[in-house]
Amino acid sequence: MAITLIAKPFTFSPAYNELKYIYDSTNKNQLGFKYIFQVRQYSGSQIAEYRVLPLVTSGYGEQDLSKLLSNKVSYDLPSGTMYNAANSFYEYDVRIGEEYITGVNYTASLSNNGGNVKVTVTHSFVVGDQVRIVQADNGVANPQLEGLFVVTAITGTTDFTVSALWSEVTDATINGSVYYADNRKTQTLAVVTVSRAVVFNAAFSWLDWIGYNESNYNCNTATDLLLTSIPQTGFYATPEQDLIVNVPNQSVSTGFMYFENSNGSVFKKAVSNANVITAVTVGVNNVGTLTTVSGTGGLVEADTTYYDFWYASSVGAQFSVKYRVNLDKRCKIENYEILFLDRKGSFPSFAFQLRSYDKGNVQRTQFNRDVAGYVSSARWNYFPTDFGMTNASVLLESTIDLNTNYMTEEMAVLFEELVSTPLAFLKIGETYQAVQIVDTSFEVEKSRNKNLIRKSLTVKPSNQNVING
Repeated sequence: MAITLIAKPFTFSPAYNELKYIYDSTNKNQLGFKYIFQVRQYSGSQIAEYRVLPLVTSGYGEQDLSKLLSNKVSYDLPSGTMYNAANSFYEYDVRIGEEYITGVNYTASLSNNGGNVKVTVTHSFVVGDQVRIVQADNGVANPQLEGLFVVTAITGTTDFTVSALWSEVTDATINGSVYYADNRKTQTLAVVTVSRAVVFNAAFSWLDWIGYNESNYNCNTATDLLLTSIPQTGFYATPEQDLIVNVPNQSVSTGFMYFENSNGSVFKKAVSNANVITAVTVGVNNVGTLTTVSGTGGLVEADTTYYDFWYASSVGAQFSVKYRVNLDKRCKIENYEILFLDRKGSFPSFAFQLRSYDKGNVQRTQFNRDVAGYVSSARWNYFPTDFGMTNASVLLESTIDLNTNYMTEEMAVLFEELVSTPLAFLKIGETYQAVQIVDTSFEVEKSRNKNLIRKSLTVKPSNQNVING
């Protein structure tokens, strides 16, 4: 018995893309054969078990775990300048085993044992067991030896005799197989184990996932990437915006986030969380307390036009690419910003600086009830304040039409992720409010087709305002 690997996901993989485990077994041609995939939380209990039939074309066992494991990850809202993004990843084990109907295949010639048929083969049967015999020729030569019988005698584990008459055997050389009549199965679990694989909250596009490689997210070379969709260049943010990026700590448990502004000053802050993924604030508004490495002043001065940030080791070696935040200091009409979940699990934000429009919609549930009125001087009458048409409930639904300033082509691409995000929070003053994106369509604009790119977006609060009454 052997189970061998055909294909499996990277140890560090996006949870929402395909997570196919494919294996082969030397027993795949056994009667009633199935692969058994057991999925467990790392160092924890079992969360799922799949019994999988072999593929018709190859006999391989294939199981996609993305639907299961994507339900085990969610998101982590800001809770400091650096925090464990425990909900953004999930560690798991996969154990691959197999089962098939218990039986033996005999090739030795049948023989006579006191008038009954004796089968010579290594076996585990005992006297009284009911068995089913299937011959290689499907009973053509020995039709009375095809079907159900009872084991009447055994010689250790080397041979057994069944309740079939020897006199009805016409060809003792026909090979066959013997199974328990109840089709009981031989089950072997955890023949192969995949230990401590990790999925993280991300959904790569159809084209990007083809080129995905976990080595690009090891964070141990200057070309590695952070878990964020913000562009490395062409990203703009106002001085009030927040930005949170997820850092995969696959190689370093203690490092630093470095910052260098357009004035040439360098700063850093410790990233000491030893978990698989750490969320780090790097926005203009929420960068936190920085230590000066070189230069003077703060990260953002009056004449600062941009700053770069990157992940580094505890000794300052660059362990990720540099991401540039260009400072947008244009005059604003509105201060609206939306913090949203991007496709790799981080929380960038988008500023809407031009005029906004607040709109409202009142929803009333009404019914017409009988007016009770009153009786006076033997006549029925009613008060003018009595209600016939009555409000059972009144809900106030509001929407806000937001407008961006002119943007780069890179920001226009990021806007696509904003429109399709499942989680968005509108910043009003210093408070975030959960909102839903109303828009269901967008236009991909390129700078070669349109020099001035500007976007509009409509949002509404996720929670309705109830009205008293």
